[in-house]
Amino acid sequence: MKARDFPFPLVMLLLLLAAAAWTSPWPVRWENGVVPGLAVLALAGSLISGGLPARIGLAGGLLLGLIAMYAWNASHGWADGRGLIPQDHIRGGPASAYPEGTWAAGRLFLALFAAFVLGFRLSRRQIRGLQALAAAAAAAMALAVLMQRLEPNPGHVYERTGIFVNENHFAVFSNLLLPVVLVAAARARFRAVQEGRLSSPAGLFLLVAALMAAAVVLCRSRAGVAVMALLVAAHVWLCHRTIRNYPFAGVPASAGLKAAGWAAIAVAAGFAVRAFWREWQRIEVLGQEWSFRSGILKDALVAWREHPAWGIGPGTFSVVFPYYQSPAFAGKTILHAHCEPIQFLVEFGVAGAIAVVAVLALALSARKTASLASAEIPPFADLERRAFGFGLLACGLHCLIDFPLRIPLIALLAAAWAGVWVGTRPDVLAGVPARGS
Repeated sequence: MKARDFPFPLVMLLLLLAAAAWTSPWPVRWENGVVPGLAVLALAGSLISGGLPARIGLAGGLLLGLIAMYAWNASHGWADGRGLIPQDHIRGGPASAYPEGTWAAGRLFLALFAAFVLGFRLSRRQIRGLQALAAAAAAAMALAVLMQRLEPNPGHVYERTGIFVNENHFAVFSNLLLPVVLVAAARARFRAVQEGRLSSPAGLFLLVAALMAAAVVLCRSRAGVAVMALLVAAHVWLCHRTIRNYPFAGVPASAGLKAAGWAAIAVAAGFAVRAFWREWQRIEVLGQEWSFRSGILKDALVAWREHPAWGIGPGTFSVVFPYYQSPAFAGKTILHAHCEPIQFLVEFGVAGAIAVVAVLALALSARKTASLASAEIPPFADLERRAFGFGLLACGLHCLIDFPLRIPLIALLAAAWAGVWVGTRPDVLAGVPARGS
């Protein structure tokens, strides 16, 4: 077996995702160590096997080092019955108002870094396997949600949506996977045409995508349905572009195929309009929701203005926010800002945010050194890589109005998708095969 096909990255990534998704009766202290333990094992294996660009290792070290600086330089301590107590610390630098929360955030960032590294190291064959497993997991989750939503329930109150406690989080999960499943169908169809086969798994992948879309519609996540419609449109555009650029290697752009694409966009857009129209009929509910979310953001920005440079520390929002929440939220427990960029700014501050963005830019600029060029048409970078990018964009849109990155499974999926996207970047030189794609 060639080194590039060694299954370690895929196996470890699957174990990491499974551990994040699994809810178990194990003691909390032991359970909280499973994901970080797997992350350490995955990173150790990646370093031993080699092939990891120095800039990725440097980026991970800088990011984890920054979080450790926050946790070490505690600005407050916690006392039962009294809350946060100010204490001496080094002023003017990164400091955490709740070190326990920052260390917990550090464990999550460690797992995210490991997922990124594993995604980066996947070979094309392993990415194909990841797509197939993603389709299987998406189908199982979609069927579970459909069963939940189609059962008689006059009150329409659901404790869970699949394994998620919130329908919006299921929608983010589904929209992360949807473009990856759709592009697997496109690749299967292109291969069948090129090889002269009459059948392919494309129909099975499309069935899974349809189940995913139906589950998102039935869970009634407005943002989820809207983003799903955008993803369908993006996939139709991608297929049209691919057929246009490779007219002799793909599916002919027949009138029927074009009509099917437009019909898919129209149906998805129709469900999105329907989801929002249903809510507009209850305008008072929308007003209450806007007041709730905007109030949280205003109070969160008050907390940021008191610590503009370095923020209050990663993982501290839920503990610190009660000291800044307005009387409108009296008696309510607010754990998140419902807007990832705002919560990120509150916790890291401007200086911390600049440091994290610089570190991310360093990691995203990495390239594989070994060439895994392939003669497949269309190239991987023109098809699958774009789909992984669509999934990341979908997650980014959800982050504007929710807190999906605070859900470990979703955050790990996004990190793995980013690793795949970076690891399959084509070479900038025209006519040169993509290195690591």
